[in-house]
Amino acid sequence: MSAGELVALIQGLLQSRNCHKMEVSPENSCCFCLTLRSGTILIGIGNCLLYLCMFTWYLTSSTIDTGGLRDGLDVTSLDISIFSIFFVKTLVNILLLVGAVKRIPSLTLPWLCANAVSMMIAMVFIGFTILFGTTKLSLNYNEYVTSLTIMGMVTGINLFCWIVVFTFRKNLIMEAQMERFPSGTVYSQCPSSLMPNPPPPLYYEIEGYKECKPPPEDSPPEYEEAVSMLFSEYPNSSEKG
Repeated sequence: MSAGELVALIQGLLQSRNCHKMEVSPENSCCFCLTLRSGTILIGIGNCLLYLCMFTWYLTSSTIDTGGLRDGLDVTSLDISIFSIFFVKTLVNILLLVGAVKRIPSLTLPWLCANAVSMMIAMVFIGFTILFGTTKLSLNYNEYVTSLTIMGMVTGINLFCWIVVFTFRKNLIMEAQMERFPSGTVYSQCPSSLMPNPPPPLYYEIEGYKECKPPPEDSPPEYEEAVSMLFSEYPNSSEKG
């Protein structure tokens, strides 16, 4: 088997593998009852309502006595931090809603980045609470367990929502790639899906060149055969003798 045939065989195997990948359709289910698109839309709407309620509670609650804009005073650093977080979270959730409705995968990327940063910060707080909750933070046992439970549940829910949005974005990209390569183009690029692959070469065809040896030489004739051949070639000399 020549080198060209070996290269052609490897290319055929790679093309058949790529064809099987192109024919696979993306999964589009969320929580066994919703599609990824509807789940992403619900995540965006729920987050917008949640941050709006929290921001309203911060402005109107009487249990928080931090001064600043709430009390008609100058803006404090806490006010700026709360306003910045509310603005960024609301903006990325609006972009997520628009991306889910119009099927634009690039608009879901800000939400994924913002929530990835939020989960990392939450994990840092959880680790700090586990290590120093009862010492530096001066939490009793009930406060310690309650804070860890709440932070763990919030982080777990955010992680689940992040996985849903990430899968939705990946499926949108896959669908866009499948639209660029319709079925006719895929079949034209994948001849191996229409014709069966040729069988592999036999062992003796590959190793045959190793067994090529010069033909064996004939053994010399025996004495009687040599004498008879000599008499047959020169009969007159035998009569004279």
